Amino acid sequence: MLAVIRRLITVILFLLFGFENLAAETDTIVEKERQLAGLSPDTAKVNVLLELGRYYCSRQNDKALLYLQQALTLSNELGYNKGIARSFLWQGRVFYYKDEYALAESYLSKAREILEKTADVRDLAFYHFAAGSLYDLTGNFIMAVQEYQEAARLSASGGDESLRSGSLASLGSVYNRLKEPDNALVYLREALAVREGLHDQIGAASIQTCIGASFEEKGMDDSALFYYLKGYHIRIASKDIRPLASSEYNLGKLYNKMKRYDKAIRIFESANRHYQLLDEKAGLCITGLELARSLNYTGNKNKAATTAGESLNLAIKMNNNELISLSYETLTEIAAFNNDFREAYHYSLLHKKVGEILALQKKEMAIKETEARFRVKQMNDEMEKLKLQSNAQRKNIILLGVSSATLLVILVLIILLYRSKVLAHRRKNQLLEQEALIRRQSDELAEKEKLILREKVETQSRELAAKALEMLRINETMGRIIDRLQQLNNRQASSDDIETEISRIVREIELHTQNNTWQEFDTIFKNIHTEFYNKLLERCPDLTAAEIKIAALLKLNLTTKEIAAITLKSEEGIKSTRYRLRKKLQFTSDDHLVPYLMQL
Repeated sequence: MLAVIRRLITVILFLLFGFENLAAETDTIVEKERQLAGLSPDTAKVNVLLELGRYYCSRQNDKALLYLQQALTLSNELGYNKGIARSFLWQGRVFYYKDEYALAESYLSKAREILEKTADVRDLAFYHFAAGSLYDLTGNFIMAVQEYQEAARLSASGGDESLRSGSLASLGSVYNRLKEPDNALVYLREALAVREGLHDQIGAASIQTCIGASFEEKGMDDSALFYYLKGYHIRIASKDIRPLASSEYNLGKLYNKMKRYDKAIRIFESANRHYQLLDEKAGLCITGLELARSLNYTGNKNKAATTAGESLNLAIKMNNNELISLSYETLTEIAAFNNDFREAYHYSLLHKKVGEILALQKKEMAIKETEARFRVKQMNDEMEKLKLQSNAQRKNIILLGVSSATLLVILVLIILLYRSKVLAHRRKNQLLEQEALIRRQSDELAEKEKLILREKVETQSRELAAKALEMLRINETMGRIIDRLQQLNNRQASSDDIETEISRIVREIELHTQNNTWQEFDTIFKNIHTEFYNKLLERCPDLTAAEIKIAALLKLNLTTKEIAAITLKSEEGIKSTRYRLRKKLQFTSDDHLVPYLMQL
């Protein structure tokens, strides 16, 4: 029964797939519709139109198509590929709900072409989910499994756990219909774990119901009952009538199978009340037929026949041949159970007749679908031709624009390059002139500094020579005074006090003269020959103070006699010091020593 299967898949989409359950969005949708007219024609308006189309997709098909077509038109004007893809995607979903499967497949294919180019993982995942549900509905279970698996894979990589759970649950439902409950349980348990991780009790309840169906298929009715009841109690707490009625229907069928007819009757009666509140005629019909079976098995054949007859009348009012056929099948079963074979034969003939009508309708539907596919193909071919022509014109316009822009850019670059070279040449000349001026000024400044330094050195050298001569004169004068005092001391040898006093005076004069004059001399010498002492000690670190002092005086090219006079030492002592200095510096004669010290 294609309609019943379609309704089942629709319920799964609503209950397992969170973002298609949009009842909580009603207030927001009304507000968006009110504000729509005032929005600017941009991508934000496209997104609002898409959201409205998505909301009305399974509620008001024509209204959804109106919003989605507006979104498509505006997206084409803006070149908004994401909006174009989503518009095709949701129009495909609308045609799915309208049972126009050829159009649904066509629009989904258009969406896929764009989505694969834009690489939008979440939208592409939903495309595969929608394609899977389309194949699922039309009985192409192999393709449905492939599409659902791809949807689960892409939604996992895109981080959309709600879509992943819905894809896995749909896979489980397909395997249930393929009579492969073990495979179904693998996917359903994984879907349940994801849904529980999202703390979505309503979605978890739906998956538990599917798990119950898997166990029922395996013949494990107690396990099936356990999961049916888990889902049922969650739905009671949620107070959502539609899924609650669905749970009651599944439970009632299982109770019938387990021959617990009293419980089945109570649960079917409750489901009937809920379907009446929802004004869900198909639900009332199939629940009434199951209730009739329960009543029949408890021996209440009259009420069973009446209930089944009411369901038949409802199916006739709905003009639903599938439900009419199911009603005749149930009435046949009731009559046969009560040994009323004439009536059973009568209903079986009606059932067969309606079955033939259904077969004919399916053939007609297949023909219509083929015709629709052909029309869609023709439309696609025409659109493709127009698209190719439009693309060719667009390419020519773009090529012309690009060529013009390229020539303009080249011309601008040539002008900029010429100006850049002129400016660079000008800056280079200015830089060369500045460098030449700086070099001239630097040379002049260096020459002035050399002259000043030379004058300073010459001045200091003159001061040093003058100081040396002054020391020489002072020491000679002091020497003569000391000689005279010694002569006086010799003449006054009889007086011990005078001798002692004169000796003390002589020592003080010698010490004072040596210290003061040498300190002044040494200060001036260091100012002129700043590195002399360091270089000398680097050559020979073990020189004594006396040897260093003699080396400094030799650097001034003074004679042994002059050095002796300055230091108040004998010439023999000076010669002895010079000898030690020469040996330490490893020179054989003064011919090498003095020039070395002078250039040091």
